[in-house]
Amino acid sequence: MDVQYHGRSEKGKRGNNEDAFLAEKVGDFWLFAVADGLGGHMAGEQASAMALKILHDEVEKGITDPKTSLEKIALLIHGDIQRQAETDRKYYGMATTLVAALVNNEGKAWIMNIGDSRAYLIGKTIRHTRDQSVVENLIAMGEITREEAQHHPLQTMILQALGDPESNIRPDFYEADLRESVLLLSTDGLHDSVEKETIGEIVRGHKDNLSAACDTLIERALECGSEDNVTVVIVRGRSV
Repeated sequence: MDVQYHGRSEKGKRGNNEDAFLAEKVGDFWLFAVADGLGGHMAGEQASAMALKILHDEVEKGITDPKTSLEKIALLIHGDIQRQAETDRKYYGMATTLVAALVNNEGKAWIMNIGDSRAYLIGKTIRHTRDQSVVENLIAMGEITREEAQHHPLQTMILQALGDPESNIRPDFYEADLRESVLLLSTDGLHDSVEKETIGEIVRGHKDNLSAACDTLIERALECGSEDNVTVVIVRGRSV
């Protein structure tokens, strides 16, 4: 399996960029991840950077069972961020979302999500991970519609974040076949501003130029009024 990928992160209208991404071959797997740091200047940047460094270093040690390994790594990150925040006052309150994917040589992907960053699978249909957020729960209970969620006062409130002392970390897991779908990882700076169908159209329209796809998605998010950092990673698998 030939795996092609590209990633880009922009601070947008923010003064600093609290997002971070990872896209590279690590050991026997390709590793892709996007993190959206919380806690304000410096703290958010530190949390997202810590999460991805720990993730990379642990995957580099070797993976036997992807799902079990990802869950253990998430708990390790959660504890390490908390300890850093407790020992260094300038990082008090920091936490981060994390969506990560391990892809093997056959194109099978194991995806883990914590918070409201997303993984999209774009093929004949478009699917994405479920946000661990207040509004997503309200939608699931039928109390609000998806359209109402876009302007809900609790739109930005997430239920889990790595490093948050009040979060009992329970990652969501998904599996996918990259021979059938393109994988897109994004922070909410993209998907809070750009509709799912538009994201799919852009990715499909630039499937042979992933750099252009990333650029177009970020430009569209900013044109649509995103005031957040915007980060995207696109992964395409092709049989050799």
